[in-house]
Amino acid sequence: MEVLVVGAGPAGLAAALGLLADGHDVRVLERAPALRAGGGAVTLSSGGTAVLAALGLDVGALGRRLDVLDSRTDDGRPLMRVPLGELARRVGTPTVSVPRRTLLGRLAERLPAGVLRLGADVVDVEPHRRRPLVRRADGEAVAADVLVGADGETSGVRRAVRPGAVGRRTGWTTWQGCWAPGPTAPAVLRDLVDGHRVLFMTGPAGFADLQPAGDGLLQWSFSTPAGAVGDDDPLGDLRERFAAWADPVPQVLALAPVAPGPWPHRTAPVPPTWGTGAVTLLGDAAHVMPPSLGQGVNQGLEDAHALAAALAGGHGRDDPPAALRGYERRRARQVRPVALLAGSEQAITHRALSRGVMRSLPDAWALGLWGGMVRRSSAALAG
Repeated sequence: MEVLVVGAGPAGLAAALGLLADGHDVRVLERAPALRAGGGAVTLSSGGTAVLAALGLDVGALGRRLDVLDSRTDDGRPLMRVPLGELARRVGTPTVSVPRRTLLGRLAERLPAGVLRLGADVVDVEPHRRRPLVRRADGEAVAADVLVGADGETSGVRRAVRPGAVGRRTGWTTWQGCWAPGPTAPAVLRDLVDGHRVLFMTGPAGFADLQPAGDGLLQWSFSTPAGAVGDDDPLGDLRERFAAWADPVPQVLALAPVAPGPWPHRTAPVPPTWGTGAVTLLGDAAHVMPPSLGQGVNQGLEDAHALAAALAGGHGRDDPPAALRGYERRRARQVRPVALLAGSEQAITHRALSRGVMRSLPDAWALGLWGGMVRRSSAALAG
């Protein structure tokens, strides 16, 4: 079949690779003149890395492996510890942190020449044809047997199939960056960069997420209530807001060169299906969620895996709309609990009761909770 993918983020590129492997004729249209490498690093859970491994990527050489999720209060007291290395041993694929630009580059370089078309801005979508059609800004019309909207939370394809379906803001905003502290950085930062630990810290001021991303890079992000940090001097505001936090937060903010962002958090209900006819969606276009659980890119990769599986074989080719609705229903059941939990912002909100519960959890129980979420939301780990 001819499949047209709109959007060249991680999910769109992974979908293209999976569909090409099954023999489909695939084109990817991306409106930007280059791959969108902004946003620092992304965290890929075992489900996401399982998808990449199935596509032939060497996940062991991708970014930095994360073996421990260490959650602490703003004054440094332990809250919860999740042994991610044990989860990797059980399911066969690791958790990694990887710069977005690296992930996109690894995916794009596996595409045959001519599949990815950059600078191809889609300005109109006609989803109700037997062969859905898009029109580019240059006037070219492109039709296909299947149209996949992988064009993010502001998706034009979604607007065409589900008018009015937009997310709401949760009241939180993230500022983040990814940079190399260098050999003269304080030892506490070198330990983070050279280690395999992701550090979460939470307090009344907000939430901090610090983790190594490979090649000497440190990924940092700070989430605050919307409006708590201004646009004029966000780094200065963050330094003041988090000044009293335990190490290594002050050291990170003292040395960080810039504070890219802001990224307002958005959430939306996950419908039982999200396409029509021969048109479907994946990733943020289908189920936008805030970064509180680090699952946005993961769930997009899981969508890509499930979509390729749905269109494989005779059934997908004989009745694409039925195959697409089946893909959507399956993924909706898997992703809805994650989207609800992420949208509640409970993972980053400072609450005394939740801190007390977290402190009482043995590592094995914490692993059960985290690993259960990863498994239940995964198309790849479920086989």
